[in-house]
Amino acid sequence: MQGFPFALVAVLAFNTAIAALLSLLSYGRGFGENLVFSQCIGLSVLVLIHLGWRALWRDRKPPRAPLLALIALGVIAGWLVGSAIAAALLGIPWTAGRNAWAAFGVTLAAGATGTWFFWSRHKAADLERGRIEAQLRLLQAQIEPHFLFNTLANLDALIATDPARARVMLGHLNDYLRATLAAARRERNTLREEFALLENYLEVLAIRMGARLRYELALPEALAPRPVPPMLLQPLVENALKHGIEPSIEGGSVKVSAREEHGKLVLEVADTGQGGHPAGGAGVGLANLRERLDAAFGGSAKVVAGANAAGGYTVTLSLPR
Repeated sequence: MQGFPFALVAVLAFNTAIAALLSLLSYGRGFGENLVFSQCIGLSVLVLIHLGWRALWRDRKPPRAPLLALIALGVIAGWLVGSAIAAALLGIPWTAGRNAWAAFGVTLAAGATGTWFFWSRHKAADLERGRIEAQLRLLQAQIEPHFLFNTLANLDALIATDPARARVMLGHLNDYLRATLAAARRERNTLREEFALLENYLEVLAIRMGARLRYELALPEALAPRPVPPMLLQPLVENALKHGIEPSIEGGSVKVSAREEHGKLVLEVADTGQGGHPAGGAGVGLANLRERLDAAFGGSAKVVAGANAAGGYTVTLSLPR
């Protein structure tokens, strides 16, 4: 369930508006009492639905029917729990001076309105995510032919001079293309799949570039099953090669790593080539990456990029759990 801080602020404002409306309608014992009940019930509903979402689906997209059932149960349980908390805070019996069924009706109406609001926001985010993913696929369709044609040209030369290396290169190319095709059809890849894709991509380029390219992939086994947007790291590695390693006569190295830091998944692509990647296509690539992460994680992901001590460039992604 993405954007809990936003949901919290929205619910607090919505609860206050309900309390004000009830006070204008002369319901309850004034604005203060209505505000306490409204906040306690609304926050209880929010917390119960959020905890249920996290327990059942974590970061996955929930099926519609089970989600609606969870919301209905959350509204009913939140009304009961919130009313009891509010009555205890005010030091009054729950039913004193208050029509419990009328309060339940207000809670149902508020729950329906809140569900419509967050559902509409979620659908808008889905549409934006779909637009960005479509842009990514279009970009891949434009980039892949260049990589493929260059690789095929190398293969043609290797078949005559070094058939064994040509077969190795063809095997890695085949695995890479299979992986990119599968990734284009999924909303999420595991880190294990992402790193396997990168390994085949880099192996193809290592055969093409020879000693000018060195690489390291560091993925702790505990993080291997973690889901991430597909083809998240490959454009960063491509930028490192195109703008950092290839322009350098002596070449350089690329390191791709994953780690957990302060409850966040941290992914890093660092090279030892020429610094200053943001110019031109690399800058556009980083802008597209930030836009894609905003759509996928609701603004809770972070991208930091800059020159490193080795004279190259490092891009660090910090993703929520």
